[in-house]
Amino acid sequence: MIGQIFPLFREGYLLRTQMLEAFTDYSFRFGELLYTGYANGIISGCQLTTTRDAVIVQPGLVLFYGKVFYIKEPVPVSYAPTDELRILKLRYMGEEKTESMIRYEMELSLDADPGQKEGQIELCRFTLQQGAYLRCQYQDFEDWGTEYDTLSMVHAQYASPERSTLHPGLTKAFAREMLSCAPEDQTDINFCLGILSRSGPVCAEALTAYISLRSGRVMADGSNAEIYRGLLDILREARGGGGQKKSAGKKRRSIVVD
Repeated sequence: MIGQIFPLFREGYLLRTQMLEAFTDYSFRFGELLYTGYANGIISGCQLTTTRDAVIVQPGLVLFYGKVFYIKEPVPVSYAPTDELRILKLRYMGEEKTESMIRYEMELSLDADPGQKEGQIELCRFTLQQGAYLRCQYQDFEDWGTEYDTLSMVHAQYASPERSTLHPGLTKAFAREMLSCAPEDQTDINFCLGILSRSGPVCAEALTAYISLRSGRVMADGSNAEIYRGLLDILREARGGGGQKKSAGKKRRSIVVD
């Protein structure tokens, strides 16, 4: 029989095995079933903010090989200006099993390797110059890919069916700017309205399909960087071929996503 048990925790009641099993099913297995078939990445939350010496990862949920990890309080990660690329990653530390529990652990760390190794999820990357401040606010869609002195989340991985996808804030920025260009193609209008009407990320398959349909481009690998470049080209075309990078007021600021 298919059903659901809701344990009632009240004063004076004994905690029975059936109640604890129901609690386990709902708290842990429900989340795993909900994201069956999804690739690793952020599910929700995990907003990044900065101070003068730390990147702070706010509370959120992360999917890693079918397991849902809960970051329940802000976690600071210290940084310093190095004029070199740094990547903030979540790294799986393995499991610890006892008679009463299985403990899965992940840690946050900064490293200089842009490659994606087994057991890692990228949250952001940046190159901070001496005397500069690491910012986490963006002027427009193109600004999300700024390499210097800015948290670039183009490569950040969000959980999505089959493969990871772009940060939802990035796709919403594209949709708003594209609609501001008053597109006449109904494909553009429907796609952008669809992005703005949803709260979560857009799956990578939908993004690559839109880029291919709109530009005729065959996507090589469907990576976040390739998707971002494809959307940026479409937006520049919609602007009338402008696409000139704005003066950023800081030396060496540029757009680099490879």
